[in-house]
Amino acid sequence: MKSCPECSPTHQLDHRKEWVMNFVDDISNEFSRALSFPKLESLVQRVAIGNMIRVCRLTGMMKSVAITADSPIHQRTKVIAEEAMKRGWNVTMLSFMKFPSNLFELTENGRRHVFEGLPGLDPTKTATKIDDKDWAKALLKSIGAPVPEGECFSRLKSALAHGKSIGYPLVVKPRTGSLSAHTTVNIKTDEELERAIVCAQHVGPSFMVEQYIVGNLYRATTAGPTVAAVGRRDPPTIIGDGVKTVAELVEDCEAAQKELLIALGYKPEEVPGLPKNHMKREATDVLAPGEKLAVTWKINLSYGASVTDVTDDVHPDNIKLFEEVAKAAKLSSIGIDFLAPDVAVSWKDQPCGIIELNSLPSIDLHHPPIVKGQFRNVAAALLDHVYGSTINSSRT
Repeated sequence: MKSCPECSPTHQLDHRKEWVMNFVDDISNEFSRALSFPKLESLVQRVAIGNMIRVCRLTGMMKSVAITADSPIHQRTKVIAEEAMKRGWNVTMLSFMKFPSNLFELTENGRRHVFEGLPGLDPTKTATKIDDKDWAKALLKSIGAPVPEGECFSRLKSALAHGKSIGYPLVVKPRTGSLSAHTTVNIKTDEELERAIVCAQHVGPSFMVEQYIVGNLYRATTAGPTVAAVGRRDPPTIIGDGVKTVAELVEDCEAAQKELLIALGYKPEEVPGLPKNHMKREATDVLAPGEKLAVTWKINLSYGASVTDVTDDVHPDNIKLFEEVAKAAKLSSIGIDFLAPDVAVSWKDQPCGIIELNSLPSIDLHHPPIVKGQFRNVAAALLDHVYGSTINSSRT
């Protein structure tokens, strides 16, 4: 597959396949919203997926595989497996036809639990639409949470008209998807808006046109209805010293990025180079001491983004807001992306907004070696919430 500059380097999409899948999802979500039969949906999911897993296991098509340091699983699940091991529990991966999957089995005190990615996400019982940005926005509005002004569209003409009515700057992003793939920010002209819409529609028919909020990006992660950790997510940034050129500082930044990704299991040849299309300085320029320059606006770990723990700094009103969102989502854990100038200031007193919800949050963002500052053991908090605490758990 050819590389796409609008996708994350570790999340290259097959655009034709992605477009069709998102088209089907759009129809399914609208049909579900119109009929609103959650009990029927739950029954279908439990019977269809539950029986499929049973048949695959009985026939040997699906088997439990031990998790090792080389297992091709997301870091979020690895920190869960590590914490479970400290408690004397065991986590294995369920492989299908010898291919790895995102299904896992946790055994504690003789009981077995199947989950998808994170504990509590039982594929036979748990259904959610919060990864649909339009659906999530409706949920947030229903509880009075702050969200950027904007709507979901599938037609260019109406989207252009709405964008102009909101006023620039704007953001355009696909209705579904993650890692800022095919997202355009800080749109300031009609021409930029039209290009951004075309870009978003490469991966699906529907997209969001929203107000652009200036501020820091924070990720609040919950365990049940409780905030377990909050981190500030920053793009890869170079800081001038009055001596090194921009090119030399970017080289240092890439070295730090490579060191972290290798620690997370990447092979050296898999570490992507940093995109430099966002930088507005020449490679030979020398930045003044303390001058900061973001290498790219995309705050992706694969691009060298960093996470700094700010849990203790969060204003009580914001903690309350995040926990109200978690209660409304009704999941074992969610990730809440919150844009604001300062998380230490109440959301009521600053321009801000929740821009996205994630049903499968990367809890590893709050764990070493990723997080800077205080370590919050979100894996322990989530296991405590789903299965109950144990004296063998180690929490900070």
